[in-house]
Amino acid sequence: MLYPSRKILPDHVPPELVVDYDTFSVDAPDGDFAAAMVRLRDSGVPALFWTQRNGGHWVATGSSQVRQILEDAANFSSRAMRVPKSANPVPPIIPLMLDPPEHHKYRRLIGPAMTPKKVQQLEDRARILSVDLIETIAPLGRCEFICDFAQQMPIAIFMGMLDLPAGDRDHIMAVVDRIIRPDVPETRMRGFEELADYTMAKVRERRASPGEDLVSQLALAQIDGELLDDAALQGLMSVLLLAGLDTVAGMLGFIVRFLATSPAHRRQLREEPALISSAIEEFLRRMAMVNLTREVERDVVLDGVLLKRGDLVVVSTPLGNFPQDGQDWLAVDFHRPRIAHTTFGAGPHFCLGAMLARAEIRIFLEEWLSRIPDFEIPESAELKVQVGAAAMIPQLPLIWSPIEKDAPTVFAGTISNSSAGLPTMRHPSSSAER
Repeated sequence: MLYPSRKILPDHVPPELVVDYDTFSVDAPDGDFAAAMVRLRDSGVPALFWTQRNGGHWVATGSSQVRQILEDAANFSSRAMRVPKSANPVPPIIPLMLDPPEHHKYRRLIGPAMTPKKVQQLEDRARILSVDLIETIAPLGRCEFICDFAQQMPIAIFMGMLDLPAGDRDHIMAVVDRIIRPDVPETRMRGFEELADYTMAKVRERRASPGEDLVSQLALAQIDGELLDDAALQGLMSVLLLAGLDTVAGMLGFIVRFLATSPAHRRQLREEPALISSAIEEFLRRMAMVNLTREVERDVVLDGVLLKRGDLVVVSTPLGNFPQDGQDWLAVDFHRPRIAHTTFGAGPHFCLGAMLARAEIRIFLEEWLSRIPDFEIPESAELKVQVGAAAMIPQLPLIWSPIEKDAPTVFAGTISNSSAGLPTMRHPSSSAER
């Protein structure tokens, strides 16, 4: 367990609502985090339960509860982003850990970097990077997807937006991982210190010699006629790096895990490219992987349960995407009518990078499936899920029949394998696992 358990049960918590549950340890041996959360909800636990682990906190498992908590900023504050309270950074990460109306002032500073025009410019860069990455690994017949692609394309895009040196990527990724998925609490706090040292050095550089990048814009930005102080800038930079460098990489891992095990869905996307937009929304709904935390602002009753001011509530975003109405929401259906999912959150903290994330997933599907149409996970692979503020598959080995670099693509029906059936994959020797 990452943090100590609470010793004494709070007076307002009924014993029948107590469940022994560690939010940082989820049983997902198949690499399917969302399904593991649904199994938890359907296991007979109360819809809103208390755990003494990690300092003691509530866990909301009902889909309606998840949305209500995220939308109600008046009763559920964002000042805590993680359990326990001691795990939250000081100064706070801005605007992630602010509530309206202060939240809106800082959010507006980032918004211009995520307009459709800006995202289109980033999308062009992402496509070029993706094609280069995929065409490099396609002839090999194998890769470790997280390292070789998922942590390459989206991270390079965000670093380009901030005009950070490409050579800093490994250092930044290591720091971000220490913050999001620490082995001990001290690792997380050391990660925040390292991130602050790095980002504030960049801010000082841009203040002295500003450019057109987002760091320069933030370094010179004003709120209420005053330049941002170092604490605010440190918080803004932290949220950009933590969100931009980790969540899309994690989402791509879960999408690829599914596609590697479902030839029918791969074929469907190749033969019906018009389904790509629907597929993106279905993947986002089905593969949500973020745990959010809210602090109870004032005593409130939620579904008959009293929550006291200062209590923390963990909200797992996948559980907002699986209504308890008898439908098979775990199934991936590209023809499913679109629903309002909580993958990007809800309410005032809805993710500013949602448009960019959708664009990056689209580029991946189009460019990967056109060059590596059929792939699978080696039988010997053991998939694990690491859980922090966001869940991810840390290693995802893939194999496929090696594809020559100049071979024609098979996307959009240019070469259809529907009549011949999917090719049989041959497992290479153990050397394929890196």
